[in-house]
Amino acid sequence: MNREWGRLCELIQRRTSFVVVSHKNPDGDAIGSSLAMGRILRKKGKQVEIFNATPIPGNFTFLPDAELIKPLKETECEVLIALDCADFQRTGFDDSVRERVDVVVNIDHHETNTHFGDINIVDSDAAAVGCLMWQFVKYMNFPVDKDLATQIYAAILTDTGSFRYLTTTPKVLRTAAEILEYGVDPWYVAFNIYEERRLSTLRLLGLALSTLETYCDGKLALMCVTQKMYKETGTQTKSTEGFVNFARAVKGSEVGVLLREDEPSLFRVSIRSKGNMDVSQMAALFGGGGHKNASGCEIGGSLDEVKEKIIRAFSKVSNERCSSHR
Repeated sequence: MNREWGRLCELIQRRTSFVVVSHKNPDGDAIGSSLAMGRILRKKGKQVEIFNATPIPGNFTFLPDAELIKPLKETECEVLIALDCADFQRTGFDDSVRERVDVVVNIDHHETNTHFGDINIVDSDAAAVGCLMWQFVKYMNFPVDKDLATQIYAAILTDTGSFRYLTTTPKVLRTAAEILEYGVDPWYVAFNIYEERRLSTLRLLGLALSTLETYCDGKLALMCVTQKMYKETGTQTKSTEGFVNFARAVKGSEVGVLLREDEPSLFRVSIRSKGNMDVSQMAALFGGGGHKNASGCEIGGSLDEVKEKIIRAFSKVSNERCSSHR
C-alpha cells in the first residue's frame, strides 16, 4: 500500500490539474472523502474540480467545502481521482473521458473493485474510504486542520453506521479518536447528518414507512419510494438518505431493501443486511455490487415487477447460503 501512496504523492507533485469524483447517489463516505481529497489538493496549490453525477443529500451540506461539489460535466484534466467507486461506470462518466485524462487514480474499499485505475489503492479491509484518506494524510505528513478532520471523520462515521457495523474494529476507533484531537465536534457532525431533517423529508419518510412489508417468513423487509411520493411531498431522491435502515430495523428480518423510483419505471435498490447474508450477491444478479452488508443496484420495471425480482433474488441467495452450510 505504501508504494501506491508513494506513486500518488509523486503524481500530485508533478501534475497541475485534477478532477475528484465519487459514485452517483453519494453517501457520507463518498462525500467526505471527496471533499478531503479536494482540500488536500488545493492546499498543495493544484487546480481542482469536484464532481458528482447526482446532488448531495441536504444533511451533508454542512460539511466544509460542500458547495464545491458540482454537477458532472465534460472535463479535461491531467489526473482524475475516483473515490469509493467499485468500477469506473459508477462515477457517471463514460469511457471517453479516459481519453482526455492522463492518469486515473482509483481509491476504494469494495471487494468487487475492478482495479480500473492506472494507480489502484484498494483495500477491502478498510471500513471506509475515509480510513484510506486518513492513511494518506499520515503518509504525506500533511498538516491537518479542523475542516479536513471533520470531512474525514464524517466519512468514517457514516460508513461504519455510527460505529455500529461489523467493520468497527479497535483500529477504526483509534483512528476516529485521533481525528477528534484536531477539534472535530462529534455532536455537531452527528446532529447534522442524523438528527436534522426538513419537514418535507419526514413526510416522505412517513409515506415510505406505510409501504413497509415483510416476505420470506419475515426475513426480507421491503419498503419503497415512488415518483408520486416525491410530488406529494415536494422532495427529491436525495431526501431518502438513511431510509433503508428502517427496513433493516424490522425485528426478525435479515435483509432490508429500499426501492427508490429515480425515474419512471427505473428503481434504485438499496440492500442492507444484519449479519451473515451477503447482499452483494443479490445486487450482482442485477449488475450491481457493494459490500457484504450494504449493496445496491438498479432495476427497471413496474413496482410490482421489481418487488418480485428482489424477492426471487433474496430466495436464491438465501437458499444457496443454506446449501453451502450443509
